[in-house]
Amino acid sequence: MSILCPCAASSSGASSGAEAKYSVGRGNKLSAEQVSRQIDRQLKADRELRRHERRILLLGTAASGKSTFLRSMRIIHEDRFSEQELLSFKSVIYCNIWRGLMKLLYVKKRLGIRWENNKTGVPAVKALLALEKEIGHSALMACGLREDQFLRAAPFIQVLWCDAGVREAFERRHSVPGDEEFKDVGENLDYYLNRLKSISVVNYRPTDAHILHSRRFTDSVFEKCLLYEGVPLRIIDIGGHTNERRKWSKTLRIFQGELQSVIYIIACSTFNETYTKASGELINKLDESFLCLRHLLDVKSELFTRDMNLIVFFNKDDLFSYKIASLRVDYSKFDSTFPADRFDPLDLGQVREHLIRRLTTVVPPNRQLRRYTHFTTSIDLSNVRRVFRDIRDTVMLNFLREALPA
Repeated sequence: MSILCPCAASSSGASSGAEAKYSVGRGNKLSAEQVSRQIDRQLKADRELRRHERRILLLGTAASGKSTFLRSMRIIHEDRFSEQELLSFKSVIYCNIWRGLMKLLYVKKRLGIRWENNKTGVPAVKALLALEKEIGHSALMACGLREDQFLRAAPFIQVLWCDAGVREAFERRHSVPGDEEFKDVGENLDYYLNRLKSISVVNYRPTDAHILHSRRFTDSVFEKCLLYEGVPLRIIDIGGHTNERRKWSKTLRIFQGELQSVIYIIACSTFNETYTKASGELINKLDESFLCLRHLLDVKSELFTRDMNLIVFFNKDDLFSYKIASLRVDYSKFDSTFPADRFDPLDLGQVREHLIRRLTTVVPPNRQLRRYTHFTTSIDLSNVRRVFRDIRDTVMLNFLREALPA
């Protein structure tokens, strides 16, 4: 059975942790010699754990779902969130709703969408703007909203979400020209707004599902240790925003020879989404994911050995399926490789096969690198559980055999 475990202490920090645990104080019956032996045993155990540890690097562009995948793994393996973490997620969810709605109102204005009822919509907007001025824009940007502040805003948020014009803006949010910051309305917004009643209560505690849907900027390297069959697997998550990608190559170099797998996450649902670079160039988000992977493999090819596993998740498959199968969005209008690879752009199965073929142009079969692909939905625990089981069966057993003592 897999369980989450504390990461093995690093050699530089192990002694201080052990000393804190075994320190001799007044009334402690352990002698200094006994404490020293216990510290030595702990250090030896930590070194042994480190020796068998296997590292997995988690990469992908911004908002691809890396952190959500880690949260899912944590929930699946019953590593509960602390009270401090729950409070943090609570503020993040409040800000996701508030900031997402304000962006949506801007989209509505840019697209010229009329109010269904301006007698309720306009006063609600004015009330929210007055509250935002009172709270401070910096608090919203830093996800520092308190419960009492959000509860004051909730009735106005509910009024706005009930307006058909605001809902139309949500459906058309990707068609607004320019102003990338404002058209990047979170995909989680309708999920939260449709559950506003349960969120806008006193002493609200985020559920696992609410936590999985939350979105916050990852601006540092985050590690989680997962114990599987007695072998610790350290998963390293690095931010995917443009200024964070410089850390990818550096981390690869640091762990060169120690990494067994790289999980690269591509948000396939972004095939019809774009953003504008600082240079003014318009970039398709799905194209960017493929380009970043190609750059990583080409520039740092020496770091990807024949023993390395490259696991590619085509993530947000639920939104991808909805866009093509339900909204009937024509995939071919957004893919620069079409019509070279002809297929039915409205057939979900064929589009998925095309994405796998497209990946082959980035990671050709003759490359000395083991490659695996999965279509995933990080907010779906059953999907993550099944995919992780597949990874375990097809990939991890290889280096688990190497890690386990003979």
